[in-house]
Amino acid sequence: MENLKRRLGQPTSFLLLALVTFWAKTYLAYLFEFNLGVSGLFQHLILLLNPLPIMLVLLSLGLYFKDSKKSLVTMWLIHFLASLLLFVNILYYREFADFLTTNVAVGAGTVSKGLVSSTLNVLTWHDPLYWLDSIVLAYALYKIFKSNQDESKPNRKRTALITTLAGAGLFGVNLGLAEISRPQLLTRTFDRNYIVKYLGLNFFTGYDAAKTVQNNQIRANADESDLSEVVNYVQDNYAEPDPDMFGKAEGRNVITVVLESAQQFLVDYELEDEEGNLHEVTPFLNSLIHDPATYSFSNFFDQVGQGKSSDAEVMAENSLFGLPQGSAFQSLGSSNTFHASPDILEAEKGYTTASFHGNVGSFWNRTDTYQSFGFDFFFDSEFYDLDDENTLEYGLKDKVFFHDSAQYIEQLPQPFYAKFLTVTNHFPYPLDEANIDFPQANTSDETINQYFQTNHYADQALEEFFNWLKESGLYENSIIVVYGDHYGISDTRNPAMGELFGIPEDEWTAYHNAQMRRIPMLFHIPGEEDGHVIDKYAGQIDLLPTLLHLLGIETDQYLFMGQDVFSPDHNESVTMRNGRFINEDYTIVNGDIYDSQSGALLNDQLSDQEKEEIFQMRDQANQRLEHSDNIMMKDLLRFYTPESLAGREANDYIYYDQMPVLENHPDKDTSLANQSDQDNLPDLYETDAPEITGQPIISEFNEYGQEAMDDEEIDDQAIDGQYKDEEEEEGVQEDFIDGE
Repeated sequence: MENLKRRLGQPTSFLLLALVTFWAKTYLAYLFEFNLGVSGLFQHLILLLNPLPIMLVLLSLGLYFKDSKKSLVTMWLIHFLASLLLFVNILYYREFADFLTTNVAVGAGTVSKGLVSSTLNVLTWHDPLYWLDSIVLAYALYKIFKSNQDESKPNRKRTALITTLAGAGLFGVNLGLAEISRPQLLTRTFDRNYIVKYLGLNFFTGYDAAKTVQNNQIRANADESDLSEVVNYVQDNYAEPDPDMFGKAEGRNVITVVLESAQQFLVDYELEDEEGNLHEVTPFLNSLIHDPATYSFSNFFDQVGQGKSSDAEVMAENSLFGLPQGSAFQSLGSSNTFHASPDILEAEKGYTTASFHGNVGSFWNRTDTYQSFGFDFFFDSEFYDLDDENTLEYGLKDKVFFHDSAQYIEQLPQPFYAKFLTVTNHFPYPLDEANIDFPQANTSDETINQYFQTNHYADQALEEFFNWLKESGLYENSIIVVYGDHYGISDTRNPAMGELFGIPEDEWTAYHNAQMRRIPMLFHIPGEEDGHVIDKYAGQIDLLPTLLHLLGIETDQYLFMGQDVFSPDHNESVTMRNGRFINEDYTIVNGDIYDSQSGALLNDQLSDQEKEEIFQMRDQANQRLEHSDNIMMKDLLRFYTPESLAGREANDYIYYDQMPVLENHPDKDTSLANQSDQDNLPDLYETDAPEITGQPIISEFNEYGQEAMDDEEIDDQAIDGQYKDEEEEEGVQEDFIDGE
């Protein structure tokens, strides 16, 4: 033991142990925590190598201290911080299927509410193993220092320098191997998985931080001349509206409902319970999609990145993508210039604009960003009565949220644009017993099992809201937009869901993950009779130009990356923020080409020329990512003002003080409250929400229903017993009479 202690007291020995233990757990995390798409012996060799170079360079910094104790402590701290970085990325990847970036880390404070609960839900039993080596090394230091023996030789700068150079040389080998397997890795890739797979997590973190600083500098150096290429691209790719659809919803209120984490596979899906009975997950949404007044899309994809819900809003309000890393709401929402739908609708058609969200306004930096977008009003959690019963981790439950929003909707001057952000169907999909009236799925993943229950709840909330719109009189003069903001089940969890679709877990591929990014998308226009399901391939980037054309607003003066889906000129190529590409024929993931209809891998069936043509098609579609990123990161819209937005000014009030502004609005006479013959319009809202009625939902799928069934069974038994006693008594009487 003393010999071991003496050996570990030598900084070079301690460095070697720290390096080996960190390498081992990082490699295990690569294999079992991250979906890096490693294939072939060569890529596995690179994966085996890449944790070593950067960590060796970092640990070598401790050798530059002559004092061995300072050297040991420094190396332990480096090992601990690197372990923390690894572990945080493991947790983040389990939920987001992506790696933590500088922008996300810097902006984490604005989304901290609710994240603790989400983090706890992704923890697993084996997570303490990732800290075992740090604890052992700390204990070794404690024993070394406690002995008060310093038998180690002073560090030599030569040893430190050689170690640093060895790490740098090893990185050179790593980079060379990566370049062979993936040429131009650092200049062409859209996928952070590639960087981690080839160069390691530590390198990615430093690389991402450097790119973030670089992007900030790019914005500072941008000027008006950077606009010309973007303007030319937008003009060349403008899709003329379909004359039959243009203006079809002109003059109507716009009511948008954003369904949290809703995915297209739920549409018309029936879940089988333990007894073999089938249950529609979203019966109201299904009926809405098949309504003749609805134009819906079966191949509409989410295109979000790390900003998830906030990225969906960026696209829906601006027809621009979120950022390559982090959230545009967080990074740019307070400072950038936007040409967003609230400003456009107010400038072009005199709309009043409002957003409703049952969470704090600081979440995703919405308060600042909505001011930049031009929203007149923002009703966040400050305008609702929240308590422990009517909220979940991410805000007000949907049924309560819609119900309590009615009091504000009726006051909005018409025409208005009102957006509602739901939250109940949010990871990890918890739902209190009193609200459950739907079975869980039966998969190996508890999160997936609960997902169906919260989707059913969200569907019921949507139906209640529609019913109130009809009762209040708003329904007939509105266009109602409903869409899912992003995927609900991550790539890492998807294989466990394969059994629900008859796909064995070991046959689930990256193709299936890409196809699962479909989301519900519909325009419901009461009174229309030619609505139908549209099979065109499209994405969230296309939502805004499509909506504006339906409202009779020309869009050729705006710098939108999307196109009107109804246009005959619409390009059916869907570009994902992570570099995936999907159209009717091909799906490209991590450089692999799949048949979009069959899912067959085509790599070995296509000629080199065919592959090149397909990749060129992808690269052309990806140009919109590049132009969007330039607009966002360089803040180019500050140099470009469409004629309709000239002279537009930001609100001179903060949302917290908005009620007097709403109550004294110059157009308040056009509000529903002032125009309706009915009094107390919010009282017309009917809901079965237990938080409002005071009564739990009675269902066979919750404890309240089970108790009721048990009580009913007892009553039935009592009644049966009574009948039996009466029959026996009658029988005795009959026997007595017969005996007489």
